[in-house]
Amino acid sequence: MSQFAQSGSAMDEGQSSDGDGGFLSVNQRLQLNQLEVGEVRESLNGRMEGYWKPRKGVVARTETLTSGGSPLQLPFFLIGTSVAITAASVTSNVVTLTTASAHGLTNGSAFSTSGIIYTTGTNPNNSFIATTASLTSITYPLVGGSGTYTTDATSEVLTSASKTISSATVSSGVITITTSVAHGLTVGQTALARVTGLAGATTPANTVINGDFSMTVLSSTTLSYSVPGLTVLGASTGTLSTTPINDAANVNVRASCLFSDPNSSNAESVVLALDTKAILVNLNGYTTQDIEYPEGQSVSGDTDMIQAFDRVYLFRDGFQAFEWFPNGRQIESASSSAFTVTMRIKDHGLKVGDEIIVSGLTGGTPANGTFDVVSITDKDVFTYTFTTSQTQTFVVTNAILKAGFTLVPGGAYTQPQVFVSTTGTVTNGVVSLTVSGNTTIIAGDTIVVYETNIPTFSSISGQSFEVLSATDTNISFIAPVANLASIPGSQQIEFGGRFSVGGGFIHQPAPPWGVYFQRRLWVPFYYTPAGTFSSPTYTDRKITDEISVSDILDSHTFDQIANQFRITGGTTDYLVAMQGFYDDKLVVLNRNSLHLISGTTGSLTDTKVTQLTTEVGCLARKSVVMKGNAMFFLSDDGVYAIEFLNDYNLRGADEPISKNIQPYIDRINKNLAKDAVGVLFNNRYYLAVALDSTAGANNATGNNTILVFNFLNKGWESIDTFGASDFLIKNLVVGSAAERNSIYAVTSLGGLHELEAFESSSDTLLSSGVITSFSINSSLTTRGYALGNLDRKRFTDGQLTMQCVDGGLGEYDISFAAEDPDNNQEIGTTTTFLDGVVLGTGSSSEDETGNIRFRLGGIRGYLGTLTLTRTIGSPKITSIKVTGSVTNRQIISQK
Repeated sequence: MSQFAQSGSAMDEGQSSDGDGGFLSVNQRLQLNQLEVGEVRESLNGRMEGYWKPRKGVVARTETLTSGGSPLQLPFFLIGTSVAITAASVTSNVVTLTTASAHGLTNGSAFSTSGIIYTTGTNPNNSFIATTASLTSITYPLVGGSGTYTTDATSEVLTSASKTISSATVSSGVITITTSVAHGLTVGQTALARVTGLAGATTPANTVINGDFSMTVLSSTTLSYSVPGLTVLGASTGTLSTTPINDAANVNVRASCLFSDPNSSNAESVVLALDTKAILVNLNGYTTQDIEYPEGQSVSGDTDMIQAFDRVYLFRDGFQAFEWFPNGRQIESASSSAFTVTMRIKDHGLKVGDEIIVSGLTGGTPANGTFDVVSITDKDVFTYTFTTSQTQTFVVTNAILKAGFTLVPGGAYTQPQVFVSTTGTVTNGVVSLTVSGNTTIIAGDTIVVYETNIPTFSSISGQSFEVLSATDTNISFIAPVANLASIPGSQQIEFGGRFSVGGGFIHQPAPPWGVYFQRRLWVPFYYTPAGTFSSPTYTDRKITDEISVSDILDSHTFDQIANQFRITGGTTDYLVAMQGFYDDKLVVLNRNSLHLISGTTGSLTDTKVTQLTTEVGCLARKSVVMKGNAMFFLSDDGVYAIEFLNDYNLRGADEPISKNIQPYIDRINKNLAKDAVGVLFNNRYYLAVALDSTAGANNATGNNTILVFNFLNKGWESIDTFGASDFLIKNLVVGSAAERNSIYAVTSLGGLHELEAFESSSDTLLSSGVITSFSINSSLTTRGYALGNLDRKRFTDGQLTMQCVDGGLGEYDISFAAEDPDNNQEIGTTTTFLDGVVLGTGSSSEDETGNIRFRLGGIRGYLGTLTLTRTIGSPKITSIKVTGSVTNRQIISQK
């Protein structure tokens, strides 16, 4: 191609080129002609690794979650029948029906009941899911069901007639299922239906193929639904049934966190807290398990959840928090009198009606199994009923109790007792001391030896020990001292529970959130706990800048450190977040300032609070992440990266790192900015925010967008958006199902979605209770190409290099926009300039590269930008070039 605009003419002008040989970051702050090489104006759903390419697809990893209650059905049923009910009863919130003939239902089938006569409790006539279903019997859950049921000629079950899926195949991400008999739906109709039981191996592994899907009815026995990215589905059969919609128990994800079992090397899990129960999702296979809340308890608003110590905490702002022990708790004692078993576990947190699982009891007929709590004696003792009548004290050496979430201890804290003992022995390291009136110290507690004039005990004075056993008259513990037959006259030992270094111990003060750092739980001190263990009260202190800290490895005991952790001393600033830094340092992020607490590994009397800066504060608690010695968080002016040079000096507080995407920062919804959430993954900072359609529009309803910062490129590389308006991100979690971590988004309606799952032009999202495919709108807009001067140009040609990877196809739509005069023109697709052939390769082991040249038709303007919109595949863009020449230049000739 000639380098002149008009070859051979006296008016020939030399042509110039401008372009990018790679792509690094987005810059929307400067003018188009001021952007550096490698910067782009906009990257929508893209990634930059020197090249630019569309992001990977998002995949729903859970089906619709429900929080309990009776599901309603969609306004259609697969063709079924009505069957008369001959008997009905309810026991422990479970209804049992007997039908006059075979009903045809299976476990998990949807059905409706009518005509059951009841006088009290919840109405048993509604739409339900069968827990068990045999030939003429059905059971289903009914919360609040009670009393006696009767039936008459109008009592019936309307079945949804689940149909057997005889085969399932996949082609290009679309599953086609065939039912063994006619399903009864109209050909051509789009129907919402539930698929269960498909178990064929999939590629990619663990792809969700069961659940509620929007289906296209192909024939009287076939339907299809989309599972983008799925390429292989092994031989499989299953069940097709009507989708239940649980309007009476809408799913609200109130909190979530990653859970990693310290006693297992298996995959990690994510815990999702709903209104009336929690759900554990195993990241290896995405199976789910319900975790019940204490009887009569619920979560009524968005809150926080963390794993700390050996348990998971679910905080409830101003109310008693929940805790869950995945591996159970050691049973301290258990005995049986007749059918009643009395069991002791310190601070059990149970309520009457809670389900418990007991294992490991020995002696007599061991009272092991699953039971409901019958009565609560005190904060440590409860009872349940066993099937065998006996008088027996059980051996509890290896006995464990498991339950769902239980209540953390509440009410006024009983301060530790101190004893002076003059009677005791030491046998093989076991110290046994006689006391009087012990009511607070039990096995497993920590006691401190305060003073002694007994020579044998002088070496342990001031040390702490774990209690081996305790009664009201004796306490024993193991200590490294010599044998002692008795304590000589006039000699004594003073010992007892640990004392507060501040204003006295309190129970956990009903915080809205907390962080685990240096074996302590650090929480906002907003409420004063009081009352009793069974009726705790929490009074708002009207103080929003104070911290309460637990004892080491004891989340039930908090120390009131008068004024020491009142971070801002009563100014209008308030606590937003806390983040562990390094060694013994904790950063406190207030709304308008940053502070550092140091010396946290030892006694709390040794800590020191230092103000770091008042130039910047934190806007969103969950936006805070640490990378090396730098802390990233969302503030009023954007995203800051504060680097700690030492205990007192900061770098990065002068300007936000988000300055180059300020137009997007300006669109963050003011009312929802506090809910932004960030996480580190694959050398990137993912920040989910609520983005309004325009600055100030105030029409965002939740975190609908992810801003992505690339640490290797040192810049923002993408604005990720999603096709479903109800795909609102409550949390971002990084967890592992195998050797490598993955990043997951927890959405407001109960979905767990894997981000960056696999190459796809579609996201598979849980939307409106249905797993649905949404196209990813992925595009790149370049910087302004001015060809190195400020004159008006005539743009003639463009060129781009794109590469398809691993046998994929690739196509982009090309448009060109010029400024001054403004002119936006559609150029065509890359396929157009490849003689109608979509770029791709026939070999899955090869990549194919295309160098695509196209004419711009002489578009005139001061500068020009190219926009590439992905239409097929996920090909890389490795370089872009634009060519043109200066136009309307004055010609001066000299003789």
